[in-house]
Amino acid sequence: MDNSINGRDADTIIGIPYKNINWEDIPGQPFGLASQFNLFVFGDANNIVDVEGAMAVGGSFYSPRSLSVGFEGEESQVPIAYSPDLVRYLVGDVISIKGPLGVIGHVVSGGSFRVAAGSSYYIGKNGSNNQSEELKYLYQVNGGSPYWIPSEKKNYYIISSYDVSRVIPASRISANVSSFFQNAKKSIETFKECIQRLNTNATLSSNSYEWVLSGDDPKQNVFTIDTRPNGIINKGIRFDIPKGSIAIVRFRTGPHAHLQSGLYGEKRLANNILYVFEDATDIHMENSSDIWGSILAPQAMFHGHPTGGHVSGNAALGGFAVNANSGFEFHLYPFVGGINCMNNMPSRVAPEIVPTPNNTPLPEGLSPINTPLPEGLSPINTPPPIIPINPMSPICPVPAPCPSCPEARPCPIVPPCPTCPEARPCPIVPPCPTCPEQRPCPTCPAVPEAIVCPTCPTCPEQRPSPTCPACPESQPCPTCPTQQPCPVFPAPQPCPTCPTQQPCPVFPAPQPCPTCPEQQPCPTCPTCPECPEQMRCPQNKTEYIPIPIPVPVPMRSSPSVQVCPVCEECLIAAGIISGCVVGCDCCKNHEWDVMLYQMVDDKRKLIYCITICHLGCFRFNVDYNGSYILKICPIVRSCISPNCRPKITFKNIGVASFTIQ
Repeated sequence: MDNSINGRDADTIIGIPYKNINWEDIPGQPFGLASQFNLFVFGDANNIVDVEGAMAVGGSFYSPRSLSVGFEGEESQVPIAYSPDLVRYLVGDVISIKGPLGVIGHVVSGGSFRVAAGSSYYIGKNGSNNQSEELKYLYQVNGGSPYWIPSEKKNYYIISSYDVSRVIPASRISANVSSFFQNAKKSIETFKECIQRLNTNATLSSNSYEWVLSGDDPKQNVFTIDTRPNGIINKGIRFDIPKGSIAIVRFRTGPHAHLQSGLYGEKRLANNILYVFEDATDIHMENSSDIWGSILAPQAMFHGHPTGGHVSGNAALGGFAVNANSGFEFHLYPFVGGINCMNNMPSRVAPEIVPTPNNTPLPEGLSPINTPLPEGLSPINTPPPIIPINPMSPICPVPAPCPSCPEARPCPIVPPCPTCPEARPCPIVPPCPTCPEQRPCPTCPAVPEAIVCPTCPTCPEQRPSPTCPACPESQPCPTCPTQQPCPVFPAPQPCPTCPTQQPCPVFPAPQPCPTCPEQQPCPTCPTCPECPEQMRCPQNKTEYIPIPIPVPVPMRSSPSVQVCPVCEECLIAAGIISGCVVGCDCCKNHEWDVMLYQMVDDKRKLIYCITICHLGCFRFNVDYNGSYILKICPIVRSCISPNCRPKITFKNIGVASFTIQ
């Protein structure tokens, strides 16, 4: 696996190999294998805009905006490498994102999948000659372009979704994603219960605005903050602990925890802080907060603040929900682990194998498992877990059944003999240096699955190309006025004949037609009914009336009236300014403020101002005849460098005057 990017080594694994999506415990690490994910949600999640590390969602994820996963931040502690095999966005059920999805790594889904055009995944090279063909097989989709191939760069490939939404279906790699999340939940909840039984060994003091948590244990300091019954956490948290030690903060809040402070923890200690919500089923961020440290709350729904906030650490949550206009983010500060709890917990627990029914239909757009491999490739088969056998006793008796689980809780993990307290001794004649791993408990009543959103948003259908209302490059030829007939006079002699109206010459666009000469009125025959003698029109004298005749412009083939040519189909829609920001010259990720001004009486007037993420799009409906100025800049809270210039692609500029500032 390629573990380098931008010249640095990446020792920390971010994500999970797509060939082995199976759960594993890690000694001293309450997150287990989930420690390789920045965010790990067992139920549904929505509207997150950026996760710096890897992201896993057991239920569904939906958002009307875009999402970026695995993009290294400006102050990132952990370099994120281009990898040929690591999955960094894993979802068990539906993925529905109306904006583009950008991931540094693979994307695997166990359900239906739909994202916007422009979504891209960046896969590192492994040095093999057939990697491109293997990627084509992994990401092939029914209905996709027959000409689609991964785009090859210097040290990575790009999987683009310019034609159809592309993803690796879990069935294609024989991954049981549902079983993976079930085993993860059992393991993390068991470790959480162990932490809750630890004795408090540090002190807590407070003032009007913060709690000061002090401890002198060089390895592990345990604090307890009890805010029951209202669950209001309205003070910041500051630590005074030995360098290199860890701090465990246990919150006892009741069903609802209310976060009302703007700062929790310290950036310098973020990797060594663990916040454990013991009994909260809902965590409400009621003030936009910076949380420095990891959150262990597998039973709780986390409600983000409507204007945003961030968690800098690992997070294991029951669910996550936030307003669609929020800019909530998760930053990669992995928890160091090393908790002195469950010392006898095996370092690797064989996952529960749940067979996948063969008659389950695949979601629309995904290929069946038996899709033929490209020539030269072998099918990907996930090997079954190897359970060690005690050489002293090849056959170990089955332990007594677990007691019935109250309230559909998972069965506790029976520790291996002979050192675990409260464990039944293994009926093997001593010595018993290594017992086989404990067989799994009988299946307890399943915990009801999280309620799936009944109507997840669907992606918009492709809009047809608009009909060109008028060629913007030229003005339409004005219609010449209809010649008025001469009036009839009662004079004995007829009035002189009006001159024939000359046709308005047609000029090619964009030069407008010249103004037609004003028609001279016909002379009126004088009548004088009250005069003694009737005056007659002159007979012998010929009167000449000067008539201006337009001189045709040279190089005109014919002065006859020509019909305006039929406008060809126009690909620009009038009255729409739209485009996308695809990056920044500084090679960092920013959110952008997009401002559109209109020139009114030689003054700029702000008519639109929106905020988009670093891979976001914009669209404005305006008057075609106006004059507009577009300004895009990083938001104020971003770290701006002199090289910060947005990279913009325009989809439509349908106005008469347009400038980029």
